[in-house]
Amino acid sequence: MKKNLILATLLTLSAISCSKKHDAPPGSKGYLKGKVDGVFFNDLSAQIIIHRTGGLSAPPPTPSIEGLYSDGRITLDFQSYPSVGERILGNNNDKITIYRTSGGVFFAGLTSPFSSQGSGKINILEATDTYIKGTFECIVPADSTAGIFPPISITEGEFNIKY
Repeated sequence: MKKNLILATLLTLSAISCSKKHDAPPGSKGYLKGKVDGVFFNDLSAQIIIHRTGGLSAPPPTPSIEGLYSDGRITLDFQSYPSVGERILGNNNDKITIYRTSGGVFFAGLTSPFSSQGSGKINILEATDTYIKGTFECIVPADSTAGIFPPISITEGEFNIKY
């Protein structure tokens, strides 16, 4: 009987300790990860930035999620506070911008002033006033500013940010 009790306790502790956590890593506010042209990236220093404009009649603040990859920076821009659900890039001016260190700026979903470019989506899985979690993917055309760099694709994108 004593052996069964010890075994049951060990199995319970094992099940609890092996449960998957969805929080950001300790000491981090979050992560942004995925694959850029098939190459995996994982930025544990990703953050959410709140853009505010001054004045009493100013529009509401808009958030961006920003992270780094091996050749630059990726920014997910929202034109309103994200709520749970799928957001097709270009609708409501949501967009993904890729700034390459080696040159070029790429847009997916930008509608103005360059007209609609690229395609993709951001899927918000969870959103509170202190936390946002979701997935994203996009294909951006050749460099949106100079047209001299090849297209870029982001697949398997995920983010999990505390703010």
